[in-house]
Amino acid sequence: MSAAGGSRLLALMFPLLLLAVTASAIGVVHSSHLARQLFSELQTLRRDGLVLQEDWGRLLLEQSTWASHDRIQRLAEDKLTMVVPREVSLQVVKVDGDSG
Repeated sequence: MSAAGGSRLLALMFPLLLLAVTASAIGVVHSSHLARQLFSELQTLRRDGLVLQEDWGRLLLEQSTWASHDRIQRLAEDKLTMVVPREVSLQVVKVDGDSG
């Protein structure tokens, strides 16, 4: 290969290499931008998840409050005028387990 042929090859390769390096740099910038967007979305979803967990905990506490035995007994006595039966009025019924 002559010197003129080598410089001609270099003249053809330089723009191709420059284009490849530029395309690679643009790809890196795009990937970095996409990774930052996805990370931001992940942080937002995690924050939303924590809020939902707090709400769930509050709802469980509220449910246990509404369903507490003392509250139900108080409502039964006050609103429905129910009373706990006396021991003399209770009857125990035994069921034979084999009569299925």
